[in-house]
Amino acid sequence: MTETDFGEPTPETCLRVARQAAALAAAADDMALSAACRSTSRTEAHREEIMHAVHRQAVEADGHAARAEQWAADPSMPDSALRHCANGAVDYAVRAQEAAGIEATAAALRTELERKLTPAEHAERESGRRRAEAEQEAEERAATGMDADNRHLARMNAYLAESAVPRLGWTAGHVRVLEAAETGRLYQRDGQVRQAAEHGTWSGGRRVSRERTQDLHTAGFLVAVDAADGAQVLAATSMGQVALELARLHPAGLYESDKAAYEARYNRVAKLYKRMDDKKAAARRLPALEHGVGRYRRPVTLVEQEARAARKATEQWEDEGGYCPGVETPAPAAEEGTGRCPCCGLHEVTVAGVLAPHKATHAAADHCPGSGLRPGADTPRPAAEARVEAAPAAAAEPAATPVTAAPSLPPGMYFLSLPSTLYREWWAIQCGRCHGGDRITLSGEWADKYEAAQVAREHFEEAHQPLDAQLTAEEIAEVERWPLSDAQRTVLHWAEHAELAEYDDGFWALDCVPDRWDVNKRVARGRVTGMWAAGLLNVHLTSYGRRLVKSPTGRRVARLVWRAERQGVAQAAAKDARLAPLPKRSNGYPLLSEGRCFKGEERRADDPAPTEPAPAPAVTVPAAAPVSTKVPVRADQPLLRRLFAPRSGRQQRPADVVRAVVRRSQRILTPEERERVRDMPLLNLQGALIMGITDPVPNPSPMPEEAGAWVREHAWPAYWQEMEDRYPFGFHRWSMCERGTCWNCLSGRHDICVHRQKGGPDVDDNRDWVTNHQGRTVAEFIPRPDGEPCVWWCRCECPKGGPAPARPAAKRKPARAGSPAAPEPAPARAGATARAPEADAVQAALW
Repeated sequence: MTETDFGEPTPETCLRVARQAAALAAAADDMALSAACRSTSRTEAHREEIMHAVHRQAVEADGHAARAEQWAADPSMPDSALRHCANGAVDYAVRAQEAAGIEATAAALRTELERKLTPAEHAERESGRRRAEAEQEAEERAATGMDADNRHLARMNAYLAESAVPRLGWTAGHVRVLEAAETGRLYQRDGQVRQAAEHGTWSGGRRVSRERTQDLHTAGFLVAVDAADGAQVLAATSMGQVALELARLHPAGLYESDKAAYEARYNRVAKLYKRMDDKKAAARRLPALEHGVGRYRRPVTLVEQEARAARKATEQWEDEGGYCPGVETPAPAAEEGTGRCPCCGLHEVTVAGVLAPHKATHAAADHCPGSGLRPGADTPRPAAEARVEAAPAAAAEPAATPVTAAPSLPPGMYFLSLPSTLYREWWAIQCGRCHGGDRITLSGEWADKYEAAQVAREHFEEAHQPLDAQLTAEEIAEVERWPLSDAQRTVLHWAEHAELAEYDDGFWALDCVPDRWDVNKRVARGRVTGMWAAGLLNVHLTSYGRRLVKSPTGRRVARLVWRAERQGVAQAAAKDARLAPLPKRSNGYPLLSEGRCFKGEERRADDPAPTEPAPAPAVTVPAAAPVSTKVPVRADQPLLRRLFAPRSGRQQRPADVVRAVVRRSQRILTPEERERVRDMPLLNLQGALIMGITDPVPNPSPMPEEAGAWVREHAWPAYWQEMEDRYPFGFHRWSMCERGTCWNCLSGRHDICVHRQKGGPDVDDNRDWVTNHQGRTVAEFIPRPDGEPCVWWCRCECPKGGPAPARPAAKRKPARAGSPAAPEPAPARAGATARAPEADAVQAALW
């Protein structure tokens, strides 16, 4: 038998426990057997089942006890075998007693197998454990040359290399190029890349692959430093050094050939691009090491740690009490290939005579650039007297502790964290005071949190701080001069976002209910005109008509009224205030319902608004005094410069030219085309009806339809094709002047024609966008540099102005059986201006 360790039972104890456990299991077996013999017919099956279960556990316990006696007599068996048999016998004895339904007294035998250690045994066991750990640490240090922390760091780097090296798409040739750059003898001269035989001799040497070197330089793994005689020394960047170390840790991640590496890079970037040329160009480029640079940390060997500690001890003598008079302090010896930084005094590696990038560690080197300097000479240290005088002052100054504090924001302003990149965090600003407690994100994104806080303070000072400040006497007097009612204040609110418009039938507030869609309200004419005359409102002339917005005076008055109401200085008046008109607006408001126009909006005498539709399909307006809309262009100015010229460089055409009705031919759908329109999804059908592309009419084009179909199939991007296929006649191909009939006229409601209600056509803004292969906008495109309007007039022959046609009569419901027939209503008077189409040319309603 082997020697027993501390805390383990002796062989005699194990043998005794095994025998006692077997005896307890046999006693439980006898009790189960006697109970089965005394069973009745009702309990016979149950007790017999218990008897067999207890007997199986007793047999196992007896077997473990027998093996314990057998192995105790064998000197070659270890003590662990007896301990295993004793534990097994105790376990089976406990199971036998539990199966028999008696108290499990065998469980107490387990305590005898766990002997408590004495304090001396505990100390000896701990000493042995520490000796074993020290021996193992010594063996591992001798094998790796690193301590435990750096060995763990090396294992983590190996795991990182397994995932990072295959993503680089390198071959062994790329590693050889970086190894040559690591020696400091890789240079480029006269279009060739060579590895010099010795440092400083930039001529001759072994040739290195120019293509691989160029790829590594483009990807940022190499950097070129000018040397003598027009040569450029190629050195590895920090990313290149990390990539080289990772490639050495996991050489299995390198590809066998350049072809295999190219195929791997192509498969990785194929899903990021659509065009084949872009995919190939991306596969030819080496990807940068994005995530491995920050996660990789080079382990330090024990020899390097000792050398670093010795150099630090000689260089940091000032931090440990200063100069001692009479004691010579030797300067650290300069290593070969290193130089002292003139800023921070550290010895760093030099590449072609230039210090490599490094991090300054001294407190006096806060302004050290860290790279790009010529090494300074190892001059002797300054005189002792100067250091002695400066030492007390330096020691008296307390060390500055940097305090990082987040910038403060005004009340009601909040930071919003945006999706950030690996090296930069982005922030936005939210304001909770602009719209009644809802947080509104301000425009702009900032990478610096302090810049974002400054913008937040400027917004608060401009928009909200005056609201909290008390009104002055002058401001209170100005508020009293504007006793606006609630209705007048509401009009100012609607004019904030150009929601107030004027039509032939009066003034309307458009979409003015926030919780319901498309709810318009009529506004009193006298209220709007009075506020316009007082200078609170201005009129903007657009292609859709007149829009009323706040004037600068209106903005100031609205803000003062709001502040006064918040501070309880003034309340809304019960009735509309009679506001004094401005002198230049004392002539009254030119209402559209009276046919009056503003200056610049007035029509020419020879171009009256048509009140009845002309039978001819087109109406041309002779220009009495044509206005030149062309931008002066030099002869040498290219066409692209004209197309992408700023919009302010082009004059707008007069509004009366846009409002002239243009008659175009109407398209009558065939039964097959009508079925295609009806088969559209309902949402797409509604969109097509609104845009007027259910019956478009193409303009004459020099390109045949077959060529256009080929362009749409092969040249258009896929996301355009997807939208094009949703509509029966396409979507992107139609310009504004090619659209067809409006949805109201298609349903027979000529009295509410869309362009009759608008008072004019839909006008294209003469602006389009140039996109790249991914659909992102790269430039603004101006289709018509001369500024000619492209308008959509409903192609129906109904009048677009003047008296509205009569509303069609309602359909009669079929009479019930047995009820007297209702008299036929008098036929509705048809509009005198609508011409009845032919019977076979009737455009059926689409719903």
